[in-house]
Amino acid sequence: MANAHDLSCGCGATRWTIAAGARGALVKCYCADCQSFARHLGKGDDWLDSDGGTAIFQTLPQHVSFPSGTEHVAALRLGPKGLMRWYAACCNSPIANTLPGPGFPIFSAILKPAPQGFGPVIARVNTAAARKPVRGHGTLRAILGALRRAAVARLGGGYRRNPLFDSAGTPIAEPRILSRDEREAARPH
Repeated sequence: MANAHDLSCGCGATRWTIAAGARGALVKCYCADCQSFARHLGKGDDWLDSDGGTAIFQTLPQHVSFPSGTEHVAALRLGPKGLMRWYAACCNSPIANTLPGPGFPIFSAILKPAPQGFGPVIARVNTAAARKPVRGHGTLRAILGALRRAAVARLGGGYRRNPLFDSAGTPIAEPRILSRDEREAARPH
C-alpha cells in the first residue's frame, strides 16, 4: 500500500489512518460473525457486500493511528471468547477486529464494500454463511501473511504500539459482550 488511508466513521467524529507503506492483505470474510457484527450495529446494508461479505484489510496495529475521536471508540464481543470488534459509538460505524489482547498483533480494518487502494482481494474466506454461493480461496495465504507480519512485529517490538490497547495491554474501551438474544437477533438469515 503506497499511500496513507484516512478513514472515518459515518458522521466524521472518529477518524483513523492506516500509514503509507503499511503491509497487509485485502480479504473478504463471509462468516456469520462478521455479518452479525454489522447487523447488530445497524450497518448491514452499508458495510456488507451483496453476498454478505466484509472487506477487511489485515495489517499491523503499529500502522494505525487515531487523529481524532478516540473517545468514541468502543468494543464488543459476540461471546465471552470472541474477537474484539471495534466500532465508533458516535454512529455505530465498524472500525476493526482484533484479538482480545495485543500479544498477537493484528488489526483487521473493516472497510466499505469495494474499497479502493488496498490492492486485490487475495482471499475469500468462511464462505459457508454467504448469502449466495461464493467460491472460497486464499485462506492459507491470508493466514500465513498475518502470521509473518505478526512475527516481524514481535521480533522488532512494533507490536507494543497499538492504538486500541494501552501500554499494560488493557483495551482502551471495556468490551460489551452481547447476550445470546442480541447475538441471535443479529445472525444472518
